[in-house]
Amino acid sequence: MSVDLGMPATPPAPLAERRQSRQLMVGSVPVGGGAPVSVQSMTTTLTANVNATLQQIAELTASGCQIVRV
Repeated sequence: MSVDLGMPATPPAPLAERRQSRQLMVGSVPVGGGAPVSVQSMTTTLTANVNATLQQIAELTASGCQIVRV
């Protein structure tokens, strides 16, 4: 059994061709020019609460986030 979500069967044609951008480095992270998308994450704990902050860092790492020093 399938449910119709009202989504089009195929995506619409692009309005214009995407141009190739130049790649630049932000610290050690490549941006643009075919580089993978980078997402920055932050902890929400008080950094004085070391155990809670390390726990959040461990959870981010377990979810696939990588630590990159810039």
